[in-house]
Amino acid sequence: MRRFIPLAACAALALSAAAGLAPAAAGTLQVNPVLVEIGGARRTGSVTVRNEEAVPVTIRAYPLAWRQEGGDDRYDETAELIVSPPVFTIPPHGTQTVRVGQRRPSPGARSYRLIIEEVPEAAPAGSGIRVALRLNLPLYTNLAAGTPADLVWRAARQADGQWAIEARNGGAGWVRVEQPLAETATGLRLENGFSFGTVLPGGTRRWLVGAAPRIGDRARFEQISRIADHGATSPPQHNR
Repeated sequence: MRRFIPLAACAALALSAAAGLAPAAAGTLQVNPVLVEIGGARRTGSVTVRNEEAVPVTIRAYPLAWRQEGGDDRYDETAELIVSPPVFTIPPHGTQTVRVGQRRPSPGARSYRLIIEEVPEAAPAGSGIRVALRLNLPLYTNLAAGTPADLVWRAARQADGQWAIEARNGGAGWVRVEQPLAETATGLRLENGFSFGTVLPGGTRRWLVGAAPRIGDRARFEQISRIADHGATSPPQHNR
């Protein structure tokens, strides 16, 4: 029986990125690459973890199955992948290669997250709470990248008055959503640094954008807006 892993348990520091981006850094840890792909002739994948601290750091690495439900990411425990080594200590300014492989060959496409997290030492009394660093990397088996054209967008006002934008992936590959793509697709002008993510094949992601989001392209925003037949509320007024 699978045990559901709450998103909050993996979101202390989530770094999901498309292939080709620079190494991901999180305080004392640096990881490269930031996306792992396995498939075809590539039976295993690997990442290199570097300890930027002047003291040793102990790391735990493990996979989670990744799906999307109700517009959000959902993670589950999985035994389909092997991570080696699962626990290790990196000396000061040292590196460790972590390898990931399938327990048995599978022709099907799968999506996972590779969690690389620090195992904190016990903090001395009175020294406060020490937060462990956690990296959350996308990992795909037999699953290629899709294109933005695979996404179908819509916008709707929620029961609490907040507007939400939603992207549904009708293609066969994963699609990474960045802010420029979302603004072009929705007609909105979002705050700098607005966090998006990846939409899996057949999946849907939803993001809240506030009660009165700024609109740069009203025609596009109205095109994707879903207005109820009864008691409909008009989209927010044009606001640059």
